[in-house]
Amino acid sequence: MRAELVSGAGNLFVLLDARGCEAPKAAEATGWCAAAAELGGRSADGLLVLLESDGATRLVVWNADGSLAAACGNGLRCAGWFLLRETGEAEVFLETESGLRGVRGEIDEGGAESLTADLGEVRIEQLNDELPLLGPERSAWRVNVGNPHCVFIVHDVGSPEFEARGASLQDHPSFPGGINVGYVAEEGGAWKLRVFERGVGETAACGTGAAAAAFVLHEALGAPFPVELELAGGRLTITRGAPCGAMITGSVEHLGPLTPAPAT
Repeated sequence: MRAELVSGAGNLFVLLDARGCEAPKAAEATGWCAAAAELGGRSADGLLVLLESDGATRLVVWNADGSLAAACGNGLRCAGWFLLRETGEAEVFLETESGLRGVRGEIDEGGAESLTADLGEVRIEQLNDELPLLGPERSAWRVNVGNPHCVFIVHDVGSPEFEARGASLQDHPSFPGGINVGYVAEEGGAWKLRVFERGVGETAACGTGAAAAAFVLHEALGAPFPVELELAGGRLTITRGAPCGAMITGSVEHLGPLTPAPAT
């Protein structure tokens, strides 16, 4: 199996091409993510696995803790870069847990400055009556982008309570199975975003989290699309697709091959 280390706007992944091979098991995801530290300086946020599926390519995403991720926007873009490089096509499609998803853009061996992926439909509802707010939180929203998110509009994303808040909501009765938690605020004329991902913890970027935050900003504050969000790892742009879909655009960086494979 071929393994590459890739970054989607700061989201670090091990990409494993397992087409024609036996798919890795959940227990192996942690080992692969830890192996990224030798090349990337830290463990990966997740493992992207490419599999054959009735003549198409299927993308399966494992979180760093060995749990399955229902959707992953930056992982989708990174897997798309790999297939675009392989095929030379202008657009590729991958089967995901959330449906068939397209990725397009100009790429090279080192990655892509701007690669766009279709995230599908976004569903949103306000949670203020269901979830008590903390001091820095102005409003709370449940958002589904193929995976579940709780987005808080806040005054300052640097709130010291952020990580504890994200961890505490993993066992909240409103979110069976855990939740991705986002803090979004306008700071210095730009939208800033932090995301605590279930199965990982705080990450430098989160594609579906950015889409969730963008739709909340549009619904709650009238922010016009496209919405640009600044995260610790880079910038992501969310465009509204028809009828209620989201398109995510951002950079992809190829950090190199991963060898040897971790012991399993």
